[in-house]
Amino acid sequence: MLSDRIKQARQLVALSQQQVADRMGVSKTAVFKWENGHYEPKNLDILANILGVSLSWLREGRGSPFPTIATLLPTEVNIVAENQDETQVRFYSSIEQAGTVRSKQSHIQHCKKISLRTELLERKKINPHMVVCFPVNDNSMEPIIPHGTIFAVDLNRTNIIDGNVYLIKQNHQYRIRKLYSMPYEEVRLHAFNTKEYSDVCVPADQIIIIGRVFYYAVEL
Repeated sequence: MLSDRIKQARQLVALSQQQVADRMGVSKTAVFKWENGHYEPKNLDILANILGVSLSWLREGRGSPFPTIATLLPTEVNIVAENQDETQVRFYSSIEQAGTVRSKQSHIQHCKKISLRTELLERKKINPHMVVCFPVNDNSMEPIIPHGTIFAVDLNRTNIIDGNVYLIKQNHQYRIRKLYSMPYEEVRLHAFNTKEYSDVCVPADQIIIIGRVFYYAVEL
């Protein structure tokens, strides 16, 4: 049933009913009613995008919940580990390419591969197909995270855990920021470089959380 798939998809991406409601511009009660079969959402395409699932799966139960990511994987990227200690994941040359990985244009972007420890992915229960890596070339997170740091982001983790670092889209730009949930449905964006980047509080619906950073490394 549609109601079951909505609830399943929401839980798969670890979003609360309130978070889905905020992004859809409806009440939490509306989401509750969707998941209990009282009525159906009007904009299933928008809901599918928010939940990161296939519209055909959400509407009719056809195919896999996450076919988009799998079909966008370039042929040169092999998610089979060369050995049991390492797993291959996607590596993009810029934060913009990584941020738009879900878009229809992603399949034309050149994508390399990078190895992460299999133990790390398994311990954090991360699906390698839902990981994107990329370097960040700005100073907003210095001195804690210097210019040139390579980030690994789990696209499945979009729920806010206060103090965690996320890849977000704000005002058509992609950024790495610490996030904090605030009263009145706002989110505080924190950059480590407070001399140049002050904390700002914005309405939750003015940012898109692409995923949570679970690992970063600095090339020396």
